[in-house]
Parts: sequence; structure tokens; C-alpha cells
Amino acid sequence: MEVITMELIKADVTVIGGGIAGLCAAIAAARQGLQVSLINDRPVLGGNASSEVRVHINGSAYLGKSPSYYAREGGLVEELKLKIFHYNPLYNKKLMLSLSDTVLLDMVYAEPNIALYLNTCVHETGMENGRIAWVEGLQLASERKFRFESRTYIDCSGDGVVGFQAGAHFRWGREAKHEYNETLAPEVADHYTMGDTILFQARDVEYAVPFKRPGFAYDITKLPFFDSIRKGLNHRAFPRKINGLGGLWWLEYGGHMDIITNNEDIALELRKLVYGIWDYIKNSGEFDDVDNLILDYVCPIPGKRESRRFIGNHMLSQNDLIDKPHFEDAVSVGGWYMDLHAAKGIYDDGPATAWNFVPGLYNIPFRSLFSQNIPNLMFAGRNISATHVAFGSTRVMATCGCMGQAVGTAASLCLKYEVDPADIAHAHMEELQALLLRDGQTIVGLKEELDPYFADGLSVSASSQRNYENLNPTEAIPLDQGVCLVLPIQTSVGDSVQISIKNSSEHTETLHVKLLGGDRKENYIPTSLLKEYNVAIAAGHDGWITLDLGCVKPADDKIYIVLEGTESLAVYGNEEKITGAVSFLYRPEEPSKLKKLGKSICFKDVLPAQNMYNPENVVNGYSRPYGLPNGWISERTEGREWLELSLASPKSLDEIHLVFNSQLDLEHFDDPIEPLMQDYDVTLTFEDGTEKGISIRGNYQTLNKHRVDAQHVTRIRIDFCATYGSPYHEVFAVKLFAPSNDMRGQVKS
Repeated sequence: MEVITMELIKADVTVIGGGIAGLCAAIAAARQGLQVSLINDRPVLGGNASSEVRVHINGSAYLGKSPSYYAREGGLVEELKLKIFHYNPLYNKKLMLSLSDTVLLDMVYAEPNIALYLNTCVHETGMENGRIAWVEGLQLASERKFRFESRTYIDCSGDGVVGFQAGAHFRWGREAKHEYNETLAPEVADHYTMGDTILFQARDVEYAVPFKRPGFAYDITKLPFFDSIRKGLNHRAFPRKINGLGGLWWLEYGGHMDIITNNEDIALELRKLVYGIWDYIKNSGEFDDVDNLILDYVCPIPGKRESRRFIGNHMLSQNDLIDKPHFEDAVSVGGWYMDLHAAKGIYDDGPATAWNFVPGLYNIPFRSLFSQNIPNLMFAGRNISATHVAFGSTRVMATCGCMGQAVGTAASLCLKYEVDPADIAHAHMEELQALLLRDGQTIVGLKEELDPYFADGLSVSASSQRNYENLNPTEAIPLDQGVCLVLPIQTSVGDSVQISIKNSSEHTETLHVKLLGGDRKENYIPTSLLKEYNVAIAAGHDGWITLDLGCVKPADDKIYIVLEGTESLAVYGNEEKITGAVSFLYRPEEPSKLKKLGKSICFKDVLPAQNMYNPENVVNGYSRPYGLPNGWISERTEGREWLELSLASPKSLDEIHLVFNSQLDLEHFDDPIEPLMQDYDVTLTFEDGTEKGISIRGNYQTLNKHRVDAQHVTRIRIDFCATYGSPYHEVFAVKLFAPSNDMRGQVKS
């Protein structure tokens, strides 16, 4: 009888789990030069975002409704989302998801430092002196057995299989309210988690197709929840259009059980429900236009929300998400609402979920990403050190990916200094944060200081600069519902601004003006009333008026101008987008939850004058709006525009990084990302007058890195040739890195 031989695989770091968290951890580590073993127990990468499970990669942008507005994550998550969109624009309609699998595989295969082991299940973890010494995996189809050895292990398996086998401390279920002083927690702790969901796909085949319910499936008309879903109660409502339906997130089950031990029982129950629901849709006669629909796909495995959560040196809680304390070891961001699903899922009498407000982006500390008792274990994804309540926000995949990038990068410092993650938190956080920022990671409040080597005597110029105004009124927006124009300002005070108003009535109308301010630069949340007054708008008036501001710049660098009136009053707007200055509907009962207006309110002549889109902004250390827009924007043009950086003396230049505007207010994309730079040229001028050029065509990424390995550089010029539709050319940051810099650029808050 042939015995399966154990194959020994040695690497610098072993990552368990090929979902979005594990993918980002592996790529981050590999790009820092580490040899990586990436183990995934499924045939495809992506975890819940794969073609097997088919959940969208959501995150801190909260479906484009984040109160931080410019909230989508940066870094590797941004890279992979834009790559998926570029190669698969139908992804957001849950079509052609196999192509998305290919994109993720392509990202891994592009990294020579990653050895990928698909269909490999980790079944045993070996310990020596309280540390993980190895993990063993079995690849059933190939009948191969592996032992993986490395200095550091990163558990991104979701259920925390390696951490559990290693004896890492973990939590399960809901903490009691008193444990972390969380208002959303239950009075008494329990073992309830969130349940699983099996998604499915409906498709129109353009001819009638009958459906017969299989014998194992339920007749859902006889189940206790039927009246609730038929009436659309408790969030459990059918969409109006069934064609293209990508499943029902609320078709959930199992949180009241052991979600791991009872995995197969839960999956079977969900299949009974899916086919029973489809029988009801097809055969009840209560749905229109379903004769030609087929059940095109039913996910073979459930999408799992929650199971084990490991205990780190900090347990992230509800109060961390709401109050946002300063974390010296902040390494990534979140921002999804605390989305707490009913434990019994569809069988629960209450709402399917409770959407609990999170006031914009918050930071996640590194101490929540490594084990309290296993020194060489880190984790990222839905198994991090967070309470059940905080987990309701951190569990979404884009947030998980940012945490993955953080721990993958941290693994490189563990190797560099031959230390464990806790030592990185204690002694090397500034270096870790600098590495993360360099690679596009967002950490609220941190900026990259330009290396003094380049900064001394640097001058930045541009072909043109957009004025801080939004002219050309094209649409009258009635003021019977209040609207809000948010104006970032640079100066210490704001004096006045002009807006365009129309009074369609035959008598004078009253425009009520409120000026509000906020207290956090990352947010678009007004928190205090600065002043309010009325303006009489004469009958028939149609044109510009001056609004008195007369206020000191608020802590968040923004003045919120709320306009309220009657149906006869309207403020003019247009379709133009102007970074930083955005417009909302105003709901006085919920001022912290501004809703996008969908139009931009016109304004001009802000006084004092604001030099808002100065080309020097590209080296101010920020790579996205934070209080101020923090970018250069050209005038409206159909021609070429340029930025130029002139150095005081010849410099050695290792890399240039360019950060473009990819509409960070959106979660997903259905149309071209218009302001993104598509074509551009970079020209280096040397001390002797010679030049070296780089030509980029068809860019689709936010962060573009160019390795130049050049000496005696005196000038860097970037010529912009084409966007994806915007008449403005926009750049958030130009980063310069010297050879052997060893992170000389400082991180500052």
C-alpha cells in the first residue's frame, strides 16, 4: 500500500485562507520581499467574493453612503477592486464572476514570491514552546500532504482554523453589555452568532421554462415566516424585478447553532429554503414576468458571516467605532455600519438586521490583529479581536482586505528585526505605518511627510489651476426640502459666498440659512450650529445673491450651508462634480446622516479667496480629501495639462508614485470612472540636460508606481493626455522616494 509522503514547504510567512483578507496579506508580504505560502481550502480565491459564494466586496464606503464621503479604502483592496472592474465591468451585476476569480488568481500568479496551494485543507497545527512550529495540509485531489514551516503565521481562514488548533484564545457569540460598556450588546452574554446565507442567480432565457420543486425543498407557504416575507416586513422583501436577482441576503439561518459543527445541516436547510423560495416565485402567480426565468446558479456553499473571534492585545468595541479614540498603532480603516443580523435568520420574529450608525471612517489598531497568547500568530478578516457588536462593522470584505495588507506588511518587519508582532506594536509602528501609507493604505489622520532630501527647495507648478467655484446653473432645485452645500475653506475665517436663487412666486419669499460646523476632518457630519438667519428673496428674483458666512473655520475645515425655503424657492445646481465641495439633502431630524443630493449646488466668489487646488497640494502628504480636498485640479480643458516638480539641486530618485482621483465616494462602479487619469507621460530631466521618459496608456489604477533608478535629476514633468471622461485633470499626490531611503519620510498626524 502506497503511503502519502509529507512534503516540507518552508517560507518566511504562511497565510491560511485565500479570501480577500488572505489574498491581501499574501500579496503585501510578497511585495515586501518575503517568500509566502498561501493555503486555500477551495479551488478558487476570493472567499465570499468568489464565484462560488458571490458576495460583493463592500467596505468603509458603505455602498456610497458613508458620512465620511471620500471613504473607499485605498491600498491593495483599491487595486483589486479597480482591476476587477477593468476586466469585468459586469461584476456589480453578479455576472461573469468566474472572470473575477481569474483576476484574483492573476494577482497572485504575478507575484513570484507566492507559492499558492489551492484545495488544501489545514488539518493539524504543531506547537513548540508555545509557538506555532508548523501546519499540515492535505490536498485531496492530488493526494499530496504538506507541512508548512515559517517564522510567522497569518490566519485568514474565517473560522480561524489554525488559531483554534494552536490554542489561541477566542470569543464566540455576543458579549454582555457590561463587558465593554456597549449599548448595542445584550444584557446577558450568549452563544448567538450571525447566520449563513446561500445566494442564487436568476436569468431570463427568453422562452417559458417551468419549475418543479424538488422533493427535499420546502413549501414555504407552510413555514412560520411566510406572511412576513409575503408582506415585505422586517427587511425581508422581494425585489420588484426578479430577472438578474443575485440572491436574498436575508435568506439566512444558523446563528443560534454551532455555526461550524453544524455547517452541513445549516447548508441543507438553506438549500431547502432557496428552492422553496424559487418555487414560490415561479409558481405562486404573485410575480410578473417570471415565466422565462430560470434558477441559473445556486451557490454550492453558504456564505458564512461569523464564528470564532480571536483575542488580541486590544478588543475593538462599539465605543472605538463611535468615539474614535486615537490609536498609536492604527493600521487600517473601517466604516460599514454595525450591521447586526438576527441570530435565527429567516426564522427570527424580529428584523433581519439592525443597521446601527457608524459616524464615518474609524481606525483599526494593530493590537487587534495578533494573538494575545500565541506570539507568532496574526490574523485578518472576520476572526480579528473585536466584540460581536464591533464585528458587525469590521466583517465586510474590503475592510478585511485592509487588515490583511496590514498584517502582511507587518510580517516583513517581523522577519527584518527577527521579532514577533507584539514587538512591532511596541517598537516599530512608525515604520509599519510608513510602509502602509507608501502602498496606498488609508489610516485616518496620518500623512506622509515628503523626505527633506526632496522637500528643501522643491517647487511645484502646473499648466493651469481650477478656480474654487461651480458656475453654469442648469437645474433649479426646490427648497421645500432643505439642501446643504459643504464648502471646505483654507483660511481661518469664511466671510461670504454667492449662490444662485430663483423665486418663482409673485411675492417675497424667505430663505432660511443655517451655518453649521463639524469636528472631524474625515467626515461630512455637521455637529454644531454656527449661526442662522433669514434672507428675503424678492418676487421673480432669478440670479446670484451673496450669503454672509462670517464665521471662524470649524475644526473639520468645512462650512455647511443649509438652505431651507418653500416650494417657490429654488437654488440652482448642475451635474458638475467639484472635489471637496459637495451637496446633500438636509434632514434636520438626522443632521449627522446627510444624503447625497445627486446634483451640485452652484457657487462662486468665496471670500476670502481660496487657493484650493494649488499644484503644491500634491506634495502635502495627503493622498485623498481630509478636511480639505488635498489635490491639484486643472482648468476645464480638452487639451494636455501638466505638473512640474523642480528640484533645488540634482537628486537621486528611486521611485515616483502618482495618486489619481478614482471617485472615492463610490463603493462600486457601473460607469467609467471619469476623473481617473488614463494616459500620461513622465519626463525626467537630468543635470546635463538629457531626458528620460515613461509613457503610460490605459491606466485604470488610483496608485501608480514608477521605478526609475535615476541619478542627478533636476526636474520631473508629468504630461496628462486623457481621463476617462472628465474635462479636468486631477492629481491627489506625487510621492518621491530616494534610493536606500529606509523610510526616512516621517509619518505625522
